[in-house]
Formats: sequence, C-alpha cells, structure tokens
Amino acid sequence: MTDGVGIHRVQTLRMEPWTVAFAQVAIAIAMRSIKSAVDLLERVHAGLPAPPDLADRQEGRRPCDQATDILATIERVLKDDLRPAVEALQRSAAITDAELEQEYQQRRSHEV
Repeated sequence: MTDGVGIHRVQTLRMEPWTVAFAQVAIAIAMRSIKSAVDLLERVHAGLPAPPDLADRQEGRRPCDQATDILATIERVLKDDLRPAVEALQRSAAITDAELEQEYQQRRSHEV
C-alpha cells in the first residue's frame, strides 16, 4: 500500500470508528508520502546551483534571488517540518501499548 492505489484502498476500506491498527497503516502510508517529498526536495536542493554570492544574499548585503529563496525554503521546510513529521509519524505507526507503558514508567521513575 505504498502507492496511490494503496491510499485509495485505505480510503475505500475505512471503517467507522477506525481501529488503532488501521490508523497505523494509514499513518505509515502518509509517512512514506512525506518521505517521498523529502527525497524530491533533497534532490532539488542538491541539483540547484547556488549563486556565487549566496552568503551576501543570505546576509542581506544583496537582494535575494529565486535560487537563494528556493534553497532557503527547502532547507527550512526539511529541517522544521518534513523530517520531524516523518520521525513522528514513523514512531506512531509502529508504537505499541507496551512501549508506551514502558516510556510512562521510565518518566515516572525519573520524577521521583
């Protein structure tokens, strides 16, 4: 279920209410879609030539140009949004009640 057909299958098979297992499958599909976006943006970032005066443009000594803006946007979105989203979704797609209980017990033991 990693392609568009899988996503449509999830939508078609949706149950009310959703089970935890089914939600984890949907989350895993969403995570893989975001991971694909990460991969694409990394390729764009690696392939787009930076202007020779990038530092001057980043520091405001020269006006920003399209390449500088695109590179900065990709860096920011990857760092602040997409990579953390992939990590969080990957965790939730695989987490078990036993692991959550263990985390809870560890937090409680550190509080005492």
